[in-house]
Amino acid sequence: MKIKLLLICFGIALFSCKDQEKTESTSDPNVSTESYERADQEEMDHFTGNSSTGNTSGENEILADSPSASAMISRVYIKDNHKEDRNCNCYCIDVTTTGNAELCLKEGELYINSRFSKNGNDINIYYAGKSSKTTDADIPWDQFETGTPIAVISPNKNGFKLDWKGFSINGDLAMDYAILGKKTLEGTYKRK
Repeated sequence: MKIKLLLICFGIALFSCKDQEKTESTSDPNVSTESYERADQEEMDHFTGNSSTGNTSGENEILADSPSASAMISRVYIKDNHKEDRNCNCYCIDVTTTGNAELCLKEGELYINSRFSKNGNDINIYYAGKSSKTTDADIPWDQFETGTPIAVISPNKNGFKLDWKGFSINGDLAMDYAILGKKTLEGTYKRK
């Protein structure tokens, strides 16, 4: 547990420095925004295993499967039609390939812990338990499967699209609870 916490802290520190460096260099009038967009695209290409730079040596396939490539996509994304949620109360997803992340199913009421797992060019999201912030005790949280994806993230040029699948119980879709999170989570996201 201590090692996971240490790795998470190291990752946060690493990306904080990267974001600060990017912010400081954006004040340089000689640097165009096009170069940042190109860098963002190259980062997403490493994640998906595609190459827009013409590199066909197989380097991207190796990077796409390496832990550092997974860490490259670990960041907070905000839902396109809820840009007002700057504090990320409910319409943001903190994609992390290590540990669990909290997802909001209904603001102020329903939250779950989830884990992300790369599956080809997509990322599957799995239920990992009820969050301590959840106030609804009538939902059978302990019956939901943790080995069946509840959603799938498909990357696109500026972020990703999330397709909500729903919770499963005993190998079947839990129909009474299938729409939990669909309205809140399903849609397109951009980097925050």
